[in-house]
Amino acid sequence: MTGKPARGEVRIEHDTLGTMEVPAAALYGAQTARAAANFPVSGWPLPAGFLAALARIKAAFARANGERGLLPPEIARAVAAAAEEVAGGAHREQFPIDVFQTGSGTSSNMNMNEVVAHLANVALGGDPAAHRPVHPNDHVNLGQSSNDAVPAALRIAAAVAWRERVRPAAAGVAAALRRLSVAHRATVTLGRTHLMDAVPTTYGRVFGAWADRLQSACDRGDESARHLLRLPLGGTAVGTGINSDPGVVGRAVELLSQATGLALTLEPNPAVAISAQDAPIAFADALAGLGRVLFPVANDLRLRASGPFGGLGELVLPAVQPGSSIMPGKVNPVIPEAVAQVALEVEGLAAACRASAALHQLDLSHANPLLAWNLDTMARLLANACDLLVARCLDGMTVDRERARRLAAASPALATALAARIGYERAAEVAKAAQKAGESVFDAARRLGVLPEAGLAEALDLERMAGVEA
Repeated sequence: MTGKPARGEVRIEHDTLGTMEVPAAALYGAQTARAAANFPVSGWPLPAGFLAALARIKAAFARANGERGLLPPEIARAVAAAAEEVAGGAHREQFPIDVFQTGSGTSSNMNMNEVVAHLANVALGGDPAAHRPVHPNDHVNLGQSSNDAVPAALRIAAAVAWRERVRPAAAGVAAALRRLSVAHRATVTLGRTHLMDAVPTTYGRVFGAWADRLQSACDRGDESARHLLRLPLGGTAVGTGINSDPGVVGRAVELLSQATGLALTLEPNPAVAISAQDAPIAFADALAGLGRVLFPVANDLRLRASGPFGGLGELVLPAVQPGSSIMPGKVNPVIPEAVAQVALEVEGLAAACRASAALHQLDLSHANPLLAWNLDTMARLLANACDLLVARCLDGMTVDRERARRLAAASPALATALAARIGYERAAEVAKAAQKAGESVFDAARRLGVLPEAGLAEALDLERMAGVEA
């Protein structure tokens, strides 16, 4: 919206810089209006998970301050109720400030303070525009600073996203792959290394390895997420705890743990998580690590399903949509392609998170809104991609067992099994002879007389070579 609002569409509020026009229907105040005008950059607001976590911090501090007698009981109750209303998802449109703002996230912290104060004032029959009886700074922000509350909120939001969305979705992919691994325990396929024929293996082993890699990525994510649970609350501006009551802070963390179900603790030295965001950046790398597993899985699904005549053609992916606007009947591996693109995007967002360490300067980190947005976006993309991969690809995928076995049986790479009996160089001669004559290794070896036929049959048994258990 451009131009000055028409008279009657705004109200006048004040902050320490003076007066400011605020949309008449807005629940926020002057500082939010200033920030919204200052940062018309991306149009991306702070994510819902971050806002919910920040609101829960406000609710926890209101209750704890009330219990300690630092807030009048009626104000403590009103602030806590208003904050919980926001934490539950209400009033999202009242948080318009762009991700690309002040690096501490002060603008978004004040946005939350103003909205919660406004709601509390309405509940108490006060004057929201005059900040009476509830003041955004003096009451809602009591015992906090943007510098400790915002890093705490982005940690809580990331930990909740991991627990509730990303990890279950990734575990769902691993479970689907394990089902495929069991179903194809004895499905022989040709191994491929350097994109060239190698010795036989099984699709059970291929799928099982993918599942194990995903499990390892989840384990690394679990470990990284554990470090998010240490919060810098109580450190206030630079970690000294000025204007903070240790008893309030400890109680607030207890209440936050109850509200979130997370085993939250206090960072022993709050300056660690105020001056730098090492734990969230490490968590971004853990999310990217999950993407780095999903990417080759998606890519190999595409390659193993390629064809059906000009490629490998061993996997048959569900046909979910027509593949071409010009070639009738063509069906493309669109789900793995989407997953691969997600992995690339997540890698880029993780790179931005790593680069944000350059804005760890003196006593404060200065890219907290960026971290909050990137972590939320990474989590959302990965969770959705994992769900998509299972529902629209893996659960309906089949293996062309006959083709996989036929390709394995025809490969000169089977000569590897003869090397231990006739020597590497003689086995290489057999492989070359088979390839030149267009015949199987068995037929070439029999023609060259390298072993008796019974010995050849034993050595070149596909199941034995692929490690299929009897």
